[in-house]
Amino acid sequence: MDINQSTVQGNADAITNLCKQAAIGDHSVDRGVENIGDHVVLVHGDLSTCERVQSLQVSRGVEKTPWLRFVFVIFVIGLFHLKMACADAIWKIFIQLKQGRADDTGLFKLVAEIRPKETGKFGSKPSFRYMHEVIRHVGIVSRLDCWREMVCKLERLFPNLESWAAAKPSWDEVEGITRKLVRTYLPGMAYSTLHFRPPEIRDEVQENVLLQDQYFMYYEELSYAMDTGDIGRVETCFMPWVFIFKGCGKHKYATQMIWFLHDLYFVYPERLRHAIRMNILCNPSGKPFHFRAIDWWVEHNNLYTKRIHGGRFSNRTKARILKESALIEVYKTIRMTFEKMFALNHRTYRHSQPKMDKTFKKLATYMAKIGLHKQQPRTSKYNIKDAKAEGMHKLVAAMKNRTVGLEDIAEIGDGDVEAEADGEDGDLDV
Repeated sequence: MDINQSTVQGNADAITNLCKQAAIGDHSVDRGVENIGDHVVLVHGDLSTCERVQSLQVSRGVEKTPWLRFVFVIFVIGLFHLKMACADAIWKIFIQLKQGRADDTGLFKLVAEIRPKETGKFGSKPSFRYMHEVIRHVGIVSRLDCWREMVCKLERLFPNLESWAAAKPSWDEVEGITRKLVRTYLPGMAYSTLHFRPPEIRDEVQENVLLQDQYFMYYEELSYAMDTGDIGRVETCFMPWVFIFKGCGKHKYATQMIWFLHDLYFVYPERLRHAIRMNILCNPSGKPFHFRAIDWWVEHNNLYTKRIHGGRFSNRTKARILKESALIEVYKTIRMTFEKMFALNHRTYRHSQPKMDKTFKKLATYMAKIGLHKQQPRTSKYNIKDAKAEGMHKLVAAMKNRTVGLEDIAEIGDGDVEAEADGEDGDLDV
């Protein structure tokens, strides 16, 4: 279908066209279709699509029939775009401001250690893939540095983790160190006690580092829950990110997540709630830990449609893309067949995982050198704000004011509400 989905009317036409292809509609309009009746259609998409669909339903509220009012459309939040928003929020908090790049323990300096030639990209506006990899890699080494500090503190005979691991500690010893590690470095427990220490013994550097570790763990938790298909675990990750979004200025995402949870548990009936929760993620390959969000699958199809098989130079036209879009699965099947026939599994688009041993070792050496997690009186050139605490304060203050409704929460902030749909294509999936 050749429909511009960047407008409200375009989204209405796209939904109507998709329903028409499935022979679903209203008998009062077309007798040759399956009457939708009291059934609903789940629509997945990004933030811009969500806002346009909601605007469409509001503007059609005066129509006579449910079909014309589009009340059958139930929008489901796109978890892949939500994950992208989480990565962007971490960038806004820890890297975007130039003041936050001055400390040697800051995230920008840690990125410079493992990607020295790409600091310009991270200083301007990195892509989701760049931030996703940095969050994972820096987070892994940072947690190992916590273990190194704790082992060297408790087990003075071992100067590093390698020598301690070579000694083959018992499981009880590992559990004992883990409990102390949690009480010392677990974000939320340690940060609250460090933040209110007297100035002469306060470690502002460690406060920033623990805050960074906290947000990294929130991101890792959301990613792991999505990969395993544990939708209940995904939902428990929503509220911390609502507070973070609210605190860093991404008010639209915070509002849409609150609305989604409110509708899911206080508006929709039990069977509809179950249908939404069971269809917010999918597993195309059927393998464990390979669940993907529905909007990820849409973007995956866009990759094959627009880039891989979209043509080049004079052949790259909208007419050609539309004509070949129906053959994408055929092209993919042919490619996979040839790969199997000629044993080319590792010579096409699929690559092996990168070997990160040297990179991790370099970053771990740098963290140990600057004492990233070593508690000592230090002052920071810039204190990272706790976006989660700030966002929580804004939401609680809004809820206490009885004159403020749920629809007004998006307007409560610093006045810097941004166009968060920038870079999103507005595609939807029904």
